[in-house]
Amino acid sequence: MKRPWGIRIRLIFMLLTLLFIPILIFAGVSQLRLNSSMEESLDSRVQAGLEKSNRSLSLTLEKYYTLLYDFCTDDDMIDLVEKFNAGAEDMESVKIRIRRELKHICNRNDGVIGLAVFTADGTCLYYDGLSSSTSESLWINSSMNLLQDEVEMYQPIKYATVAGNDPVYVFSIQRRLIDYRDIHKQVGSVLISVDERVLQDAMKGTGSEIFVLEQDGRVLSAPNNSMIGSTIRLDQISRIGNRSYSEYKAASVTNEKSGWNIVEFYPLSHYQKTMQDQFWLQVGMVFGVCIVLVSAVLIVIHPVIVSVEAVLKAMHRVEEGDFTTRVEKRGNMPAEVVEIADGFNEMVAQTDLLLGQVRQSALEQKNAEISALEAQIDPHFLYNTLDTINWKAIAREEYEISEMVGDLGDILRYAIKNAGGVTTLGEEIAWLKKYTRLQQEKLGKEIQIFCSLTSEAAKCPMHKLLLQPFVENSIRHGLHGSKKEPLLIITGELENGMLRVKIEDNGKGMPEETVTILNQPDYHREDHFGIENVRKRLRLYYGEAASVLFESRPSEYTRVTLCIPVMEEKKIENCDSGR
Repeated sequence: MKRPWGIRIRLIFMLLTLLFIPILIFAGVSQLRLNSSMEESLDSRVQAGLEKSNRSLSLTLEKYYTLLYDFCTDDDMIDLVEKFNAGAEDMESVKIRIRRELKHICNRNDGVIGLAVFTADGTCLYYDGLSSSTSESLWINSSMNLLQDEVEMYQPIKYATVAGNDPVYVFSIQRRLIDYRDIHKQVGSVLISVDERVLQDAMKGTGSEIFVLEQDGRVLSAPNNSMIGSTIRLDQISRIGNRSYSEYKAASVTNEKSGWNIVEFYPLSHYQKTMQDQFWLQVGMVFGVCIVLVSAVLIVIHPVIVSVEAVLKAMHRVEEGDFTTRVEKRGNMPAEVVEIADGFNEMVAQTDLLLGQVRQSALEQKNAEISALEAQIDPHFLYNTLDTINWKAIAREEYEISEMVGDLGDILRYAIKNAGGVTTLGEEIAWLKKYTRLQQEKLGKEIQIFCSLTSEAAKCPMHKLLLQPFVENSIRHGLHGSKKEPLLIITGELENGMLRVKIEDNGKGMPEETVTILNQPDYHREDHFGIENVRKRLRLYYGEAASVLFESRPSEYTRVTLCIPVMEEKKIENCDSGR
């Protein structure tokens, strides 16, 4: 058999456990709260950055969209394009005027690096801001053409040229020229090309890196233009080109105006470092507290352990029956252990005597009270006398008297035989009906008895003669002198392991003050000896588990509720065998 741990090991283990677990829980909760706070802060930062970038993109696009809209609705420009479409005689003059207007717009607006007008026959008149030319451009008209069905559209990202040492990428917005005198007439369209770097300058969000993706996932704008043109998926943003973003938090939002997707990357290195530093700080705190605690416990509890072991040895000797044992007090004993030793020594000196006195006193009290009930009359003398009276009544044809004498004999036989023994609720009530029949002769009126018992309650065991004093009081004090037809209602049921019996009459009732007095456990009154006797027997039989409750309303009713524990079969046998 495995030897149990000693008190020293148990105490150290218990103290460590009791303190280590709360510290561990506190550290875990702190870590979780910090993690949650950091995530919330990062999410707020991400959301604010996205909103700012989205607004900046919309404002930037709105600027160029407005510029394009003003150009496409300018009546003079529409007239010039329509003259070109009609083949005007001064065609070169018309071209020059159109190109001059394109140049003025391009030079007056930052970021605009190219403008092109597509006529109805597909001719492209343009101004290339990168080369400052209206006749030579390798990019501006490479894939653009006249809009047919759409009023406006955003063109895909385009590599324009190299300005100095830096490559230039552009995004374009194309819009139809509309003659409001005939909106269905094909006039032409205008294409405005804007430097991609305008987007990066405009979207200064909180993210470290901001990307703008076209609807097909192609990178339109990026911090490093070497990534422009790469294709990525929004649901798998972990790598763009040769750059890995696994250590970043990615967030995206769709710009309603253009349909482009804004993707921002936020580095997690600072967040991860903060969490790691906090984790190791808490680990060090936990181990530091444990080391200090172990050392303190070992120093403090040594004299306590020695003293407790001395008390334990004395207790073992007492358990073996040696009541001469005493705990020897030492100089290094803690004050609390000294008090325990004094109390133990005094307790041992008196325990044997007190236990014997308590057992003897309880036994004598119980036997005396039950014997007082049993020995009030001589059963044989009483039965013989009643039997003689019964035969004389029959001889004189006094059958009612004979029946009353027979009921009285049954009542006394039930009450005297094994007084205080165990019966069932059903047998107790059957006996009460006979008792009530005798009492109603004295009352002068027939008493109606209504009984309602569940089958389980009727078979439930209980001690005899617990209900009779309450029925007697109902007849003597409640129904006597009442003008109503006398009625007794007895109900019984089992509830949560308790037998609950209610006895109710429709008599005179009692004032509230009397009910309050009767419900007091220490109630004593000379003319209510039966109630006091029942309470005393309940304490003997069931301890504090049983209860009696009085309820009454003047001129209406009086009700007594008796609650007693359901007795087990073993207890019933013990009660019967002890009588």
